[in-house]
Amino acid sequence: MDQAIRRLLEAHVQHELALFKARRLRQTIREEVAALMRWSRATRLGEVITPQQVLGLIARNVVERPLPGAIAELAPMMGRIVLASRHNAATRVSDICPRKTFDAVVARIGSLKEVRRGFIHRLVSSSVYTQQISDVLFTGIKEYLLTENILALKVPGLASLIKLGKFAVNKTMRPLEAAVEKTVKAYIEGNLGNTIRRSEQSINDYFDEARIAGMGDALWGAVGARRVSEFMRILDGADLDDLVAIGLDFWRHFRKTPYFKAIYTDLVQAFFDRYGDSKISVLAADFGITESMVADELVHALGHGVDKALASGYLEQRIRAHLEAFYGSPEARGLLTTLATEIPARQARTTRKPATPKPAAAGRKTATAKAPATAKPPAKPAARKRSD
Repeated sequence: MDQAIRRLLEAHVQHELALFKARRLRQTIREEVAALMRWSRATRLGEVITPQQVLGLIARNVVERPLPGAIAELAPMMGRIVLASRHNAATRVSDICPRKTFDAVVARIGSLKEVRRGFIHRLVSSSVYTQQISDVLFTGIKEYLLTENILALKVPGLASLIKLGKFAVNKTMRPLEAAVEKTVKAYIEGNLGNTIRRSEQSINDYFDEARIAGMGDALWGAVGARRVSEFMRILDGADLDDLVAIGLDFWRHFRKTPYFKAIYTDLVQAFFDRYGDSKISVLAADFGITESMVADELVHALGHGVDKALASGYLEQRIRAHLEAFYGSPEARGLLTTLATEIPARQARTTRKPATPKPAAAGRKTATAKAPATAKPPAKPAARKRSD
């Protein structure tokens, strides 16, 4: 690279670096953001990116990419920091969840009558609930028949004898207890359906909107003024680690399910159905993105990093690497050689003196227009002398 090209390269490098100095950087960012926003007003979203590209991005980076080990390490560590934060002891539940929001949630839950009824129906229809209510009925009826029935009350000492047989496993009482159990079980099995239906109706009647609102009031009175630290003590670090591990295992499985793929595919398609033919500026406006906001955020986000890149010489190295590739190319050398010969010639043509006009030939007069002669006034006639 000859000296002239090197001097031009240095001037170009310094020009580019000046764009990243503190005050000039703000101006540069604002100018570029303004140009970008002008471009966005003439460009549609679908012209820049397609739904297929977004779906491919999700598939590669969300579904197929292995979960980085750093996430598995950071998640429980961050959770432990939250659990142990000193701010938990200084923060009440009401500080992070205002009463108005809590009441709105409770009211919404209370208004979901059909959802509530469906949940209760599934609850009482489950095998767990059926088994529990059967056990409760069986134990209650059996205890009544063996200890509180009329026969035991009428016959002195019989109740004690029955209890003795039950708890001491007296052989003489086993036939009676077995007969009672058989009878009670038969009764429960024959009437369990009706019992479940009555239980379901009773629960539905109990949990109406007014009752749920009252329960919400009671819950808020119990927890609203309590410190967050009281609830953080429910979990310890080991419990949190287990929960994080369970959550990560769930995510690793869920992201590869056909359901997840179908859901994010529908969401991406719906987004492009709405905004695909819209100008990018319209999309930005709908999401509250303005030119000044973007410029300000970029200035705040990039300022310190650009200063560091300038001070360390990294930015100059990268600018120089890009420009040296151009100025050292055969095309650039050829262009500069051509300009080196054309510019002096062009300057010579523009500074050349105009031609001097030739002198007129000897004896040759140049015709000039004569001014018309001014007419003289006629002379007065001489006076005659008188003769005597």
